[in-house]
Amino acid sequence: MVDARLRANIFALYLVQGLNYVVSFVTFPFLLVQLGSAGFGVMNFAFASIQYGVLLTDFGFNLSAVRDVAQVRDDPKAAARIFWRVTWAKVLLMVASSLILLVLTFSLDSWRSHSEVFLWSQLYIASSVLFPLWYFQGFEKLQLASGLMVFARALMLGFLLYWVSGPQDIVLAVILQAMPQILAGLVWWFSGWGIARPQWVVVQLGELRDALRASWPFFLSAISTSLYTTSTTVLLGMFAAPVQVGLFAAASKLVYIAQGLIGPLIQAMYPRIAQLAVSNKAGALTLIRKALLIQGGIGLTMTLALALFVPLFTPLSVALFGADFGLSRAFLALADSQLILYWFAPVILLGAVSLVFGQQTLLVFGQERYFSRVLVVAGVLNVALMCLLVPGAQEAGLRAAQSVLIVEAFIVAAFAWRARQVCRDVRRQIAQEDARIAQGEVS
Repeated sequence: MVDARLRANIFALYLVQGLNYVVSFVTFPFLLVQLGSAGFGVMNFAFASIQYGVLLTDFGFNLSAVRDVAQVRDDPKAAARIFWRVTWAKVLLMVASSLILLVLTFSLDSWRSHSEVFLWSQLYIASSVLFPLWYFQGFEKLQLASGLMVFARALMLGFLLYWVSGPQDIVLAVILQAMPQILAGLVWWFSGWGIARPQWVVVQLGELRDALRASWPFFLSAISTSLYTTSTTVLLGMFAAPVQVGLFAAASKLVYIAQGLIGPLIQAMYPRIAQLAVSNKAGALTLIRKALLIQGGIGLTMTLALALFVPLFTPLSVALFGADFGLSRAFLALADSQLILYWFAPVILLGAVSLVFGQQTLLVFGQERYFSRVLVVAGVLNVALMCLLVPGAQEAGLRAAQSVLIVEAFIVAAFAWRARQVCRDVRRQIAQEDARIAQGEVS
């Protein structure tokens, strides 16, 4: 079932992801050392806050539009109509979200004190429109899109290492981190590299409304997810000192980098499972089972590796290079987040499994409403736990990590329960269809 095309996509994505890892492992510790825990915390507070604008602009199209394109990708006209419908909807949402965030930047005290950082962080909103990653994914051409991103990130990395030298360069660090996706988008729009630009299609206002309405469950899911991901950092920034935000952000960065190993599998398999769910339900179930084994295995391996990563490599780096060496300074800075990391690391495994049960099973078989409801409850649960555990806590970053872990465990349990029912119903449908076919052949 994992055919040559899908294997090639996965291999290419992992090759590109390996290059991404090199860039990430250089950028992340470098900024932690140069900006300091407080500056690193401010930057991540701004990034987390601006993600609300990105979420509003994306509006769930990174799931709904991928599915729609994957199911009509053999029809260029239909794919082009989806592209322009989604693109124009995202442009309108970008304008709205940017205006809302502009008002908030100068209204909230915690934002206004770092207004320049928050304003420049809005580049991330523009980048989400300029580079249509969802379109590449629908055509299973993510390896080409990722290649563009790696090229752009590597180019910007050189400028980052050369120009950022201390906490005073935090705005420059923000700009240089937002530029790779913008640069990749410009290259694609002017060249059509990787996948041809779709032909121009005039989109009616009614189509934009239909696109927003169809993507609403996915948007609700994304907003709910943000309540236990993005909002954790935002709430921590409101309740705790920047240093605690920096310690939590350092641990979460390592976790999300580790989760990147699972990303290529998800990105490659989701459109394929969505396609099979329409044309070959038995094949979809087989691929889901393989995804659970592979993604679960990688998630468990990365959870154990990350829990041991800092304790093993910190003394080794100090012994080999000395405490003042750049790499050693980064490890020593991360050592302050070690306890947080112990609680955060299992999120890798739980996240990998929840994606199989949720995105790769429930969504492709039309369970958007249940999917959204679970994430809404999870988001509310996380906000409640954060408000209960974090204010006044001496180790606020640790309490935030514990909150995220509890919420992720709830999501896995809720998704697994419904996914088991869905798969059982699909197998029953397959058996009934096979019985009708066999009966027809006999008659």
